[in-house]
Amino acid sequence: MRAFTSYLCGLVLLAMAGCGSGSSTAGDTPQPVQGLLSPVTTAAVLEASLKGGLTSMASSEQLAVADMAAATSAGTGNYTGTYTQELNVDELDTVRYDGDHLYVAPRRYFHCCFILAEAGASVDDGRPEPERSIRILATDPASGDAGVVSRIPLADDVSVQGMYVEADRLFALTGHATYGNYGDLWADLAIWAPEKLGFQLYDTSDKVNPSLEIEAMIDGVFVESRRIGNTVYVVSRYTPWIEGLHYYVQTPEQQAENEALLASVTLDDLLPKITIGGETQQLVTPENCYVTTNEDQPYAVITSITAIPLNDPNNFTTACYNEDAYGVYVSENALYFTELRHDLAVESDVTRIHKFALAGTNVSYRGSADIDGVVWRGGQADFRMSEHNGDLRLMASQFSWNNDDFVDHQLFILRESSTRPDLDIVSTLPNANRPAEIGKPNEMLYGVRFLGDVVYAVTFEQIDPLYAIDLSNPADPLIAGELQVTGFSDFLHPVNEDLLLGLGRSAEGAVKLELFDVSNIAQPLSRGSSVIGGRGSYSEALYDRHAFTYQADVNGVDRFTIPARVFAADDSWQFLGSALYLFEILDKNTPSLAALNRVGAIEPPSLDPNLPDWVERSRAYIHDDTVYYIRDEDVWAAFWQSPSLLNGPF
Repeated sequence: MRAFTSYLCGLVLLAMAGCGSGSSTAGDTPQPVQGLLSPVTTAAVLEASLKGGLTSMASSEQLAVADMAAATSAGTGNYTGTYTQELNVDELDTVRYDGDHLYVAPRRYFHCCFILAEAGASVDDGRPEPERSIRILATDPASGDAGVVSRIPLADDVSVQGMYVEADRLFALTGHATYGNYGDLWADLAIWAPEKLGFQLYDTSDKVNPSLEIEAMIDGVFVESRRIGNTVYVVSRYTPWIEGLHYYVQTPEQQAENEALLASVTLDDLLPKITIGGETQQLVTPENCYVTTNEDQPYAVITSITAIPLNDPNNFTTACYNEDAYGVYVSENALYFTELRHDLAVESDVTRIHKFALAGTNVSYRGSADIDGVVWRGGQADFRMSEHNGDLRLMASQFSWNNDDFVDHQLFILRESSTRPDLDIVSTLPNANRPAEIGKPNEMLYGVRFLGDVVYAVTFEQIDPLYAIDLSNPADPLIAGELQVTGFSDFLHPVNEDLLLGLGRSAEGAVKLELFDVSNIAQPLSRGSSVIGGRGSYSEALYDRHAFTYQADVNGVDRFTIPARVFAADDSWQFLGSALYLFEILDKNTPSLAALNRVGAIEPPSLDPNLPDWVERSRAYIHDDTVYYIRDEDVWAAFWQSPSLLNGPF
């Protein structure tokens, strides 16, 4: 039932999108000459599209029913940074490390609740509220020490979405959202509409006295962000907020009232604004936006890509389009957005994909495509997409009501068209010539990792088939090999070209690590596994790669850490506590001898000796032989060789 539950949730998710300044060219019949997105030709075109979306928030069917019912760094030594999907593409996170200093923001969500009354609401669970400041801590890995050198204060109603650290600058992305731990996955128009996000850029050349260089406030909610070189890309979503508008139309009368009200609304009223350096202006302009072309249903949403140069934030650029989306993947050169569509006529899912090229502050539309199936949003789902040599490779899943096999998985390879702004499907797998399925009947797709000319995919129902798919010929991908083990892997990390580390769950529901030998992709092998806890045990790294830390080549040994919430292995469901587990990979250069070695665990004392802690945020950084473990708001330190001997909290 997991598949269908996720699918139903997906139907109410609205996520992200973007827009740029690409041009349209003539195409081959019957392809649309302008692609699936078209540049806005006049302000009236954008205004009509937005008003149409606001007017049609309830379909005729809905009304009928209602009527009837009434990192980068300056430090020295071998130290880790934030784990990212792509090289040279930095990712937003609430804890950063530059080799000399830790930057620790208050955890984004609070102790208790799924949805809070307000972002700064207090929660009476016996634990202290997180301090409303970004702390800067100087580290001394030689002694395993750290200390706070300064604090950047935050307002009580401000939540830090994440930070970037570049040279002597700290970029903090903030918001005032009222949602809790999973709120960014929900698509409630009335919740989204009046929200704001912002960013602050600090000069941290003097760590003791950091100074604010510039700040901004943007209409909308945060969706996603990446930093490439000197440019920070912020994707935000905005639904026009019109006083008196019925955002949940229940009757034809309310529909008529909406139409009358919108007749007096101008385009200026419908567009998001930005206040930067104390001056307010439009975030987007019609000439930098796109609207959908071959779509009967308009959209009441603007999704923006704002490109902010760190050395001159006032010279930001923003592009937009008004179409819903479902997820995002970012390569070094492009943003890809996906949108889930369900074709009721044939009871199948379609994913729409838009590509936008990135070059500093220049964001340009490159093309679109519709493919069969769903590319899941959230967690590690963006690993299901990868750009390589200009091609987009992705894995999608199609669900049906076939009890014998309710889900099928398919690989797609897409490439920009040379004649029009579209993405052509180069190949798929399975296909007529290679009909073998990816996954056995009823197996869900879990961990996916594209590595050069190979993609590794894990499917699972009762056993874990690891598939190795050869992509060296994009026109003819093929399943090169597979390995079946118990359990499954949600997250895959490349140790080197011969070894692959999988993090997931055992068949019994414990946290499981598996080391795969992929030196011969036609015959992958397991080089051993390690299990943490029993049924119900969980690791934050399963859905958040930033909780995973990897340090390569320490005297020929690779080190990594994962946090885990551990339940007893006797099926008693006794919660034992939370800890950071330390592992090594031995003999990685000789795959036949490679092995996992569990070193130990960093387990700070519980705040309540009678109740094991339920840790909500875990981060770790390894610097030489010292491990810094950020556990909620506290910073702890321990040497690799003796993880039970703790310094802290700092």
